[in-house]
Amino acid sequence: MLPSCIFSCGLIRRLVLCGDKTLGTWKLYLLILLLLTDLTEGGMEWIVPTYPVTTPYAYSMKCWTCVDGAENNYHCNRWAPDVWCPQGTKYCYTFHRMSGNESSLVVKMCASEGQCTVNSVGCRYVGTNTMECISCCEGNVCNPEVPRNATDAVFATITPLNSANRTSSFMWTVPNSLLVLYCLRLLL
Repeated sequence: MLPSCIFSCGLIRRLVLCGDKTLGTWKLYLLILLLLTDLTEGGMEWIVPTYPVTTPYAYSMKCWTCVDGAENNYHCNRWAPDVWCPQGTKYCYTFHRMSGNESSLVVKMCASEGQCTVNSVGCRYVGTNTMECISCCEGNVCNPEVPRNATDAVFATITPLNSANRTSSFMWTVPNSLLVLYCLRLLL
């Protein structure tokens, strides 16, 4: 049975201010209960951040992005916003300009199929000591690094580039393959 101090003071939150010496360990238990109640009634938002569980649309993805450019890859990735790529984008695009061996500009963004092609990636010299490299990749957050040479400046895809509207040849469908094998067996 709870002491009468709880009812005479009103709210449980004022239990500690009652001043009744007969509470003893009840004061401690109720104080703990009060703290636990406060934490479960929305007070834990600062401890456990809530993130959306679903993606904004089918096949959505994220890329490291610094559209306005950064002086090097560290600053680009360090301050990159954690946002979903807009619908209609399929690749992560990375532009890297180097003067000598030092980075001078890094631009990363989400890109559409028209912005990333086999012909748009690679490295080229634009001056005596300045090289620009472009790479594209397909996949969620696939562009943490920057291209530094022709080996890194590639178009890395998960799906084949010519996979759209692919149909299998008549000759190599399963029933036709079995038919061909049967005919070969008859001939031999």
